[in-house]
Amino acid sequence: MSTSANQTSLWALAAGDSAVIASIDGHATDATSQRLIDIGFREGQSVMCLLKPGFGAPRVFAVGGATYSLDRATAERIKTIKPAS
Repeated sequence: MSTSANQTSLWALAAGDSAVIASIDGHATDATSQRLIDIGFREGQSVMCLLKPGFGAPRVFAVGGATYSLDRATAERIKTIKPAS
């Protein structure tokens, strides 16, 4: 979708920020990657950080009309790119 220089992890989004999913680290046979794809975290899908609590607590993201809480390890597998202004 874009070069890795323009990508950041989903975890890096601030509360209220939106981005587009560029890729998901892992292989299609990886259970975590497949589960993320199954629930809507797909390449090209728009995603928004809704809540960014402190102390490393899971963050809340909206994707495809649903809301999910992801821990840091899982959210860092999802690479995003901010849409052009």
